[in-house]
Amino acid sequence: MQRRSKTDEILTLVFMLLAIAAAVCWFAADGKLPFLCCGGTAVAVRIAQYIARIF
Repeated sequence: MQRRSKTDEILTLVFMLLAIAAAVCWFAADGKLPFLCCGGTAVAVRIAQYIARIF
């Protein structure tokens, strides 16, 4: 995957939305499980994006 490709842009958008959702969950949710799920998924998406760029 090349930088600035359509797939790269979509993965960046998904990461940003998940990161914003994690921040909202941090302050809004009673427990921290929703924050951990959103934040962990955001990190996994970003790592997958970097791996896809390399290979």
